[in-house]
Amino acid sequence: TVAASFRQTIRTKNTVEAQAGRYRTVRIALDRIAREIGQSYLSQHEDTTQPERRTQFSAKKRADIDEVKFSFFGHQRLYQDANEADTSMVAYFGGRDPYDSRKTNLLRREGRRLQPVKLEDQNNEVAIVCDDVVRFKLDYYDSREKIWREEWNTTAADRQPDLLPSKIRITLTVRDERGEEVPFQTQVRVAMQEPLF
Repeated sequence: TVAASFRQTIRTKNTVEAQAGRYRTVRIALDRIAREIGQSYLSQHEDTTQPERRTQFSAKKRADIDEVKFSFFGHQRLYQDANEADTSMVAYFGGRDPYDSRKTNLLRREGRRLQPVKLEDQNNEVAIVCDDVVRFKLDYYDSREKIWREEWNTTAADRQPDLLPSKIRITLTVRDERGEEVPFQTQVRVAMQEPLF
């Protein structure tokens, strides 16, 4: 009886520790996404003859994992004298886990500097931000219309070409150690809504 009770205690302890580790991973991912989106910006110094804008905020609603791509001020250079800048483009999107096709991961891609080239065509790496994601939903507050939007696109003339959302609601739903869906949510304010001149 004592041995069985001890084994149950160990199992409970392992489950609680695994759950705490999983929640910590999600909170770190949410914190990073919120921090980077809060540093997004637009510039009016664009070469209109180029096929791709160097600064933009492009967000698309998807069935499970929303996609967002934006220019921001938070790029960190890892090597001294690297041909990089403090500004770059970053994107968040979903992708199948390479080892388990039943799982979807939240992925992140970042350029080394702003370029008039599509981010996916640049020489950059893709990293997993959070594994086994059920849903990644983003909502954008339009301060002009006083409504929440599910998409935002500063590259289309009929959308929001000269304005960023004033705040963004981020919802990340993951599976815990027991396989149950657990949503986490936060909001972030965008520091600069108007484009730089």
